[in-house]
Order: sequence, then C-alpha cells, then structure tokens
Amino acid sequence: MGIKGLAKLLSDEAPECIREVPLSSLQGRKIAVDASMAIYQFLIAVRSGGPNQQATMLTNADGETTSHIQGIFNRTIRFIVEGIRPVYVFDGKPPQFKSGELLKRREKRAKAEEALKAAEELGDVEEQDKQSKRLVRAGTKENEDCIRLLGLMGVPVVRAPCEAEAQAASLARSGKVYATATEDMDALTFRTPVQVRKMTFANAKNSDVQQIDYAKAISGLGLSHDQFVDLCILLGCDYCETIRGIGPKTALRLVREHGNIETILKHINREKHVVPESYEPNEARKRKKADGRKTNEDERDADNDAGDDDEEDNNDEIIPVYVEARHLFNNHEVLPDSEIDLRWKECQPGPLKSFLVDEMGFNPDRVQSSIEKLQKAFKATTKPQSRMDSFFAVKSNPENDAKKAAKRKAEVEAAKGKGKKIGKKAAGGGGFNRKK
Repeated sequence: MGIKGLAKLLSDEAPECIREVPLSSLQGRKIAVDASMAIYQFLIAVRSGGPNQQATMLTNADGETTSHIQGIFNRTIRFIVEGIRPVYVFDGKPPQFKSGELLKRREKRAKAEEALKAAEELGDVEEQDKQSKRLVRAGTKENEDCIRLLGLMGVPVVRAPCEAEAQAASLARSGKVYATATEDMDALTFRTPVQVRKMTFANAKNSDVQQIDYAKAISGLGLSHDQFVDLCILLGCDYCETIRGIGPKTALRLVREHGNIETILKHINREKHVVPESYEPNEARKRKKADGRKTNEDERDADNDAGDDDEEDNNDEIIPVYVEARHLFNNHEVLPDSEIDLRWKECQPGPLKSFLVDEMGFNPDRVQSSIEKLQKAFKATTKPQSRMDSFFAVKSNPENDAKKAAKRKAEVEAAKGKGKKIGKKAAGGGGFNRKK
C-alpha cells in the first residue's frame, strides 16, 4: 500500500523533489527493483482477450500463469539494453504489526470474489475484468518462478528478511545501488536517497519515469526525518490505523506545529478527530476498567496467561502502535551489506530457452531473438562508460539556498500561528506468442 496521499502532498508542497526523466537517464545506474510490485503489475497488465471477452492472464499448456514471466523477462532486457543494472528484491515475512492490514486485504478479496461471481452471472465483462484484477496476488510460486528466471538471465536477486522496500532502501543508503524502484511511497519513509516510480511501466512510446529525491522531499516539507516518519504514519501506512478526520494537509500542519504525534494527541479536538485506542492503549485500558469492561489487551493477555497464576502482565505498559510503526520504519530488519553480493553475469542461453519454451510455452523464435538481444546488451555494458555527472560536482548556490530557507521558515512560522488559532477552535514489453 505504501503511504496514502504522500505523492500528491509532495507534488503540492515540495515539487522540487520530483522530476520526470527519461528511462535512458538511468544509464550506468544500479537500481533495486521491488520484485513483488513488478510481478503484480505484470499479472495485471499482461493479459489476453478480445472484444466482449473477459481478459485473462497468459498461461502455458498446463494452465500455469505465465504473465509475470513474460513481463519480467521483457522488461529486464529493456533495462539492460538501456544500460541499467537491475537487482530484484523479494519480500520476506511480513512484520507482525502488518497483520491488521493483511486482514483488511483478505476482507477486500472476499468482497471482490463475491462481486466477480455476480458480474459473471450478469455477463458484465467490464465488471469481471475490474474484479478479477482485484483478486490478483503475487504468491510464492510467482516469486519462485521469477527468481529462477532472473538467475538464468544472470540478474542478481535479494531475498529480504522482511519488507522489500526496506531492504532496497538499505541497499541505496549504503551505495550498493543508486535508487529504489517501486510505486510504494514508504520507500521514502525507509529513507531511500532516491525513489524511481513508473519504471516497470516505461515503454518505447513513453519512457519517462518519476524520480523523487528524499533529501529534497523533507527539506521542501520543512521537516526532520523523525517528523517525516510521523507524518507518514498520520497519512496512513501498513502498520497502524489513522486518526479519523486528519487528511494530508492537516497532518502536515499538525506535524509542523507540534513536532510529533505525542504532542499532537494532546492538542487535537477529540470530538472532531477520533483517536484509535491503539494510539493510547494504556489510557483506553484505564477507561474501560473504570467502566467495568475488558480491553482487547486484557483478553489477549488472558489467553496468553491461561493456566498461569501470575497476573502481572495485565498491569504492563502497552506500547502505542504508532511507536511500533516508527520503530519499523527506522530499524527495519534487513540483511547486512556483508551478506549481499550483487554480481551481474552472462545469461545461460540453453537453460533459459528451455525454461521459457519447454516449460512456459513461449514461441521459440521470439525467445531466441530476445536472448540474443540480452547477450548483446550485457556485453555492451560489461565495461560501461562513466556517467557525465561523475566528472562534475554539483555546487549549491548560497544566495538561492538562503532565499529558499527563509521562505520555508516563514511558511512554517505562518503555519504555526494559524495552527494555534485553529487549535483553540477545533483543538511489460512486447509479448510472446505461445506455441500452437
């Protein structure tokens, strides 16, 4: 999911951090690609169907889905032809605090299944396409298919212990790669220096991608990193609920004015902005106990302590969920640099062709042509030319920087003054034809 509304907020409040650039501008760069996001996009986009027919994912003779294989194969070749060195980062286990978000996704999936069944009964092809796309999921098989494919192509993969975006951001911070390529905006919350969006969408007709600079983003918003993390939590992330009634603009104003969520909770109007109990679990427990009711935490502790006479756990302080979310963003589990070896190798033409043709059912002539293109592109980038920007150091303009800093300071001060008054009042590429 990423961070709700962050892309629009940055576009409005810190436009200097976003640039539309051609895919070719990434020549010579190593890019960490969010594999699950890319696979999902190809499962959605690479489909077959005709007029008045429901579009379906491509399959081989055994009925196994191959849309993701075709998409990853074609797009990876495109990257290498452009002189880009991709490394695909795969998700590991989801964090415990993501369980609520995963439950919501399962509920949405169940609703989509019901809606799809109803659309099929009515013969509504458009609605069938809409609901079937909502049911698409990149699972273990799809991941393993792509890991095998990329290995045969000579492209490195990284299996993250937890979230792929966090691992990719770590690779970028350490300098192993230049940027994180994903549509999920939480890559910035994980402090990737550069995020690239629309990278897997870029094609011959429209090769522009969106590049977001993390340092310019928080500078343009007038926030520190810790304040930016709190802003992202308020906007809506995968790890916790949001405070009702606080949209992107209000969240930014509150963070600028109060600095952190703890202080915001002391000043907002509780009637207008309903705070989830998970944000103040200890206060919620006290209120419920005063009313003679059990809290969710009490019930959970009772289950955990069944058969145990020690009831001390019921008196333990419970950490607010937004504090846990902060910890995940700032101290996410990732592989250490010493365990990561990014090496791009020549492809294995024989096994690669056998996998794509014999197992996946792709057209042998098209596969052979693509493999030759891959081999040629790899040889051309074995000794890549240095990027022009490596010869020149970009110098800042002190006068211009001072003006921007003064303008931001004035805006923040104005927001604080306005906030006090308000606070009182309201407290894939070309396809393959399968073998006939």
